[in-house]
Amino acid sequence: MAKTKVKGTVLEIGSGTNYTAVAQVTNFAVTGGQTENVETRTLDGAVGIEYSPTGYTETGSVTFSLIHDLALAGHQALTDILVSGHLATTGAALEIPWKIKAADTSTSTISFNSVGLGLDLTGDAADVLRSDVTLKVSGNVTWPT
Repeated sequence: MAKTKVKGTVLEIGSGTNYTAVAQVTNFAVTGGQTENVETRTLDGAVGIEYSPTGYTETGSVTFSLIHDLALAGHQALTDILVSGHLATTGAALEIPWKIKAADTSTSTISFNSVGLGLDLTGDAADVLRSDVTLKVSGNVTWPT
């Protein structure tokens, strides 16, 4: 059985054709992806409830945690998104490209765009500065095949 190690995996945030690594990530999750279905129950139907696919996919969210360093370019890119006036000035959500590059090979890359970003920054006297980040995925996630 093949196993993909996580140590060495890189999360990258894109701007145009350039990508910047978001350093010091401690964990990540791609969650909530599912095909969308609609219940097609009718009053004269069978006992079992039937569902039909809509043809859409809910692509969910990506979350990750990191040891936050205010001086790192990848961490500054996160806070820049939060303070960006893009939505207020254009009325359109800013789509940000992302990549999760697995450590096993250069071809094991998960790519997606996000339209929303949530960032929780925490500090504790017995710890270091940390962030928890949530990204709302827009469109389809591209998985390695």
